[in-house]
Amino acid sequence: MKLALPNALQPALSPLIKIQKRWLVFWHALNVAQRCYFSATTLCLIAIFNELPEDNSLYMAASVLALIAMTKEFWPRFIHLWESLPGKAVILLFYAFIANYALAQAAGMVNDITGVNADHLPYSHNFSMLLSVPTWFVTTSILLLILLQLIQPVYLFVLMLLRPFGLHKWWHSPDYQYPVTTGLVRFFFGLFLLYQMAVFISSTGMSRGVNSFLRHIIEGFTGQSIQVNIAMQEGSDNTAVGTSIDAVAGSAVDDTAQAKLAEKQAELQELQVQLSAFEKNADKYERHLQNVLTYFIYEYESDSRSRCEITPGTRIIELNDYELLEITKIEGEPTRYEFVVKPCISAAIGHQFRVISDSQ
Repeated sequence: MKLALPNALQPALSPLIKIQKRWLVFWHALNVAQRCYFSATTLCLIAIFNELPEDNSLYMAASVLALIAMTKEFWPRFIHLWESLPGKAVILLFYAFIANYALAQAAGMVNDITGVNADHLPYSHNFSMLLSVPTWFVTTSILLLILLQLIQPVYLFVLMLLRPFGLHKWWHSPDYQYPVTTGLVRFFFGLFLLYQMAVFISSTGMSRGVNSFLRHIIEGFTGQSIQVNIAMQEGSDNTAVGTSIDAVAGSAVDDTAQAKLAEKQAELQELQVQLSAFEKNADKYERHLQNVLTYFIYEYESDSRSRCEITPGTRIIELNDYELLEITKIEGEPTRYEFVVKPCISAAIGHQFRVISDSQ
């Protein structure tokens, strides 16, 4: 049973009732993705008006809602593209391109640690590729976001052209409301997610691998040397800022010039601190991956028994009939591993090397 409001309160509450009805009509006219966009926009506005820091949970919640909205919108299109033969060819070509880079990077990591070709350590090569999955997942996400930002302006421009003729809804279902406004919000959150992704890879240390891949891709298409990350522009930025500081210092005859000089110096110091933090995070992340991979090679890939003679306290990996990779674990803080290629001395071959070593 619906309760009726007293007659004395109806005139005072009638504006609120009208607002509530309009709000319900507006809310029910939106689909799931649009509701997520609206909620994310509301959270961003609240955070901006309250001058909250960038790492506040409201921005994180807005990023999650925007990501859910984009997934909800583009996943059916991805499935439709996958069900067509040309779509499968494009998708498989894209992931084959990424997988080729991932395999090459994994092989390079194994070679940096052991000093031998990764073909001799197939399990470690596969494990190295699994360790690089987070980096390549972030890389593909950034590539897709960049691609989205390149397509969105064209999409919005066509919608603006079709809107005066009432044709801007042809690309959507009849119940799809506010296509132009949704496109603008989607474009904004695409940039927002791209920024959040850049902050994430810089804070976790994955920026070096992602930047190297993107830089090589851009250089391959443009034929020009491109610096992707600000961390790789340290010299040029310092030069530019230093020039500005010198110019200001040369003409510093009043308090305004001195204030500008102090501001430039403060910005330079803050930039140097950020660059140093990015480099430390990247070094720490790569060192962690190398430690995990080295432990895997020693504990699981190498052998403690072999047809070749093994130095006590070491493990080996047979490279071929005549050579082996000897791995020595050096206890300490931190634990280190030494990799040396030696001849295989077995019952049938390699005795001449024992003679040489004994004579020495």
